[in-house]
Amino acid sequence: MHIELHIEELEPEKRWNRLQAFDATAALGRFLAYRDHNTFLWLRAPGAPLPDPSFVLRDTVLHLTPAPGSTITEPAHFARLAESPLLELRQYRLVPGTRRRFTEFLRGRSYDEHVRLGMPVYGPFDSLDDDNAVVWFRGFSDLQERDRRKAQFYQGRLWVDELEAIAMPMIEDYSNVMLIAPVR
Repeated sequence: MHIELHIEELEPEKRWNRLQAFDATAALGRFLAYRDHNTFLWLRAPGAPLPDPSFVLRDTVLHLTPAPGSTITEPAHFARLAESPLLELRQYRLVPGTRRRFTEFLRGRSYDEHVRLGMPVYGPFDSLDDDNAVVWFRGFSDLQERDRRKAQFYQGRLWVDELEAIAMPMIEDYSNVMLIAPVR
C-alpha cells in the first residue's frame, strides 16, 4: 500500500474554506495543524481523486508505505488516527542505512512502552522519496497529557538506561514534529 501525505499551506484564513470544499471520501484522514491557521494536512490513497486546489499556496507531498511491523497496513486502519484528539506527526531523518533497523527498534523495543504510557503509535511509514526518512504518528488526549506522558517516557528508566543509546545513533534529525488534530 502506498499513500500520500499532503501538507498544504493555504491562503490566510482559508482553512475552513478548504475543509468545506474538501471531499472527505477522497481522504484517508484530514488534519488541522496547531502551528498556525493556514496549514491543512490530508492522507490520500493513490488513485483517489484530487480535490480542487483552491486556496492552496503550496502542497508538500510525502509518498509513504507502511514499514515492516507498522500498526497501519491497509487504508481502513487510518480511521484509528481519529481515536487520538491530538497527534504528533513525526518526520525523522535517519543515518544512511539504518532505516530498517530503526523501524524494527521502534516496533520491537519502544512501541509497548509508548502504549503502556498511553501514547498510541500509528505507523511507522517508510518514505518512498528518501531512503533515510521515516514518518510516524503518536497520539495524545490533550496537550497537558502530551507533556506528562512524554516526560514519563523520556525521563523513564527504559529510555535513559537502554533505548536512548540504541535510538540516537540512528537518528540524524528528529526536530520535524508537527502537532495536528484529526478532523472528524
